[in-house]
Amino acid sequence: MHVFWLKSVTIILGLGFFIASWITIEKHPEPQKFSSPTPFNTSQTPFYSEQFIPKHQTVMVHAAQAHSNPHGITAYWFAGSREGASDVEIYSASYTNQQWGIPRAVTNRKQVARDLNRYIRKLGNPVSYRFEDGKIWLFFVSVSVGGWGGSSINMIESNDEGRTWSRAKQLVTSPFFNISTLVRNKPVQYQDGTIGLPIYHEFLRKFGEIIRLDESGEIIGKIRLSHGTSTLQPTIVAESESDAVVLLRNAGDKPRQILRLKTSDSGYSWSKAEALDLPNPDAAIDALSFQNRTLLVFNNTVRGRNDLSLAISTNKEWHILRRFDHSETSNTSEFSYPAVIRGFDDNIHVLYTWNRELIKHISFNANWIEEQL
Repeated sequence: MHVFWLKSVTIILGLGFFIASWITIEKHPEPQKFSSPTPFNTSQTPFYSEQFIPKHQTVMVHAAQAHSNPHGITAYWFAGSREGASDVEIYSASYTNQQWGIPRAVTNRKQVARDLNRYIRKLGNPVSYRFEDGKIWLFFVSVSVGGWGGSSINMIESNDEGRTWSRAKQLVTSPFFNISTLVRNKPVQYQDGTIGLPIYHEFLRKFGEIIRLDESGEIIGKIRLSHGTSTLQPTIVAESESDAVVLLRNAGDKPRQILRLKTSDSGYSWSKAEALDLPNPDAAIDALSFQNRTLLVFNNTVRGRNDLSLAISTNKEWHILRRFDHSETSNTSEFSYPAVIRGFDDNIHVLYTWNRELIKHISFNANWIEEQL
């Protein structure tokens, strides 16, 4: 009898996981217009700088994201003895007056377990968003059982620029066990004050979605972006109040290329995915709108993550502006998981994992970009 019950529970759970991954409930509230990007300041002297965020007594660091504020930018990443280890914590550091402060821990799996009243095995992939009134939302994934494919998305809130944080709450993104949902790239803002958070699924099938959150953090809309089985980590680039593109990591058959989707109705519907003439070695990417073009940070290799480059779209083609980092040894070097944001001062900031040892920060302005073209 005990064996029968065990088998039954296993089958039910397996069926639940299967359904959760294959079924997506799409909610279509009234479409809202994107917040249109504004032109960059082009009256500044060309500027470009590179530096590392100070390390804080951890062996491994990975997957930085950031938001801007009136004083600079604030970055978040996860760090510990290794990816997926029980000692991994979410860290943060602020960049002001062209200098990084000392990193400090924001949360860890034990704190999240207490907040959610459930066992948490590991944490990862922090993504932040700062509202105009200074409120900050920090999203991150947690896993209770299994690998990253069993992730759920959590959120904490700060109203004092990240000095203190609320208890964690979990976003309910799936009606079945609320698993296999991850976050990696920054949200897009709508004109009504809501945001669109790009998410993705990894269990059995890989595909991207956008969930729309109201100002209280409740999910009021969800739409699937791609209908294949091998797309991950969407990044959204709003081009106007109605037009946007989504670029996707490709985990499909080789040779892999970055995939692109388009919308002309504020994200209510999306085109089919098309492959760009840009390689993607199953690696994270990020992008930003720039003067009616798109800036893209990506691994410009067919395999490995030993080359990280900056590209810009020009006349429906892509032009490589700069190779940020490169090594001839693809099996030992890693420059990966880039994030690119626009600062209040109109400088552009790129953060990425440097050999899992440090987070590298590169900043430049619009005039530097124009010089490269």
